[in-house]
Amino acid sequence: MKKHASEEKVSLDVTCFKCETTFSLEVLPSSLDQYEAGALVQNAFPYLSEDDRELIISRTCGACFIEIFSF
Repeated sequence: MKKHASEEKVSLDVTCFKCETTFSLEVLPSSLDQYEAGALVQNAFPYLSEDDRELIISRTCGACFIEIFSF
């Protein structure tokens, strides 16, 4: 894992593939490094909501996820 001089959060912009809304998530650089190195999203970003973590994984926002997977 890379060492960062500052652990100030950075903005991670993620666009939902369905509604095309862009969300700005505030994440720690070290968390992003962990995720990019293969850590599970819930381990790398324990401070994010389930919806935010799903957005990182699948590029699907919470509202669109419900719309797609509700029967």
